Amino acid sequence: MERGAKVALFIGGVMSLLLSGFTDNKSKYALLRPPGALNEPEFLATCLRCGKCAEVCPQRAIKIGQGNSGLAIGSPYLIPREAACDLCLDCIGVCSSGALRSVEKANVRMGMAEIDHDTCLAWLGDECKICYTSCPFYNQAIKLEDHKRPVVDKAVCVGCGICEYVCIADPGAIKVQAGKR
Repeated sequence: MERGAKVALFIGGVMSLLLSGFTDNKSKYALLRPPGALNEPEFLATCLRCGKCAEVCPQRAIKIGQGNSGLAIGSPYLIPREAACDLCLDCIGVCSSGALRSVEKANVRMGMAEIDHDTCLAWLGDECKICYTSCPFYNQAIKLEDHKRPVVDKAVCVGCGICEYVCIADPGAIKVQAGKR
C-alpha cells in the first residue's frame, strides 16, 4: 500500500472515531452516501477521499464534501433534490479503498424515502403520480393507495432519491433520509 493511502486510511480512522462520538448515521443531519457505502464510521475510516466516484457519476449526483462538511470533508454524498442516483453503480467500480462495496441494485440501501402527506399533491387530492412512475422499482418501492396516493414500501426502497428529484411540489413532498431503515 502506498504511503499516501496509508496516511489517508489513518486520518479516516481518526476522523471516524471522532465522528462516532458526536453523531450516528440515523441523525437527521446524516449524509446520503453513494450506493454500496459502508456504515458511516467505517465509511469515513475507509474512504480515501479521492473523488473518483464523483468523476464517474453520469448523473453528476455525487458531490464531494467541502470545508463546511466538518469531519466528512472530502467524502462523497448526494443531494437528491439536485441530482439523483440512477443506480448505474459505476462509483463502486472505481472505489479502490472498499468504502463502496459491490451490491445488487435491489439490495442498495442508501436511505429511505418519506412522503409528507401535508404537501404531497396526490395526498392533497390532485392528480400526481410522478414519483410512482419514475421509481426504478416501479410499483414495488412506491405503490399507490386507492390507485392515487403514493406510499413507500420500506422493504423495497433503496434510497436512490429519484422520487425526491422528480417531485413537482415546492418544497418537495418526498425526501430521502440517510441511514433510515
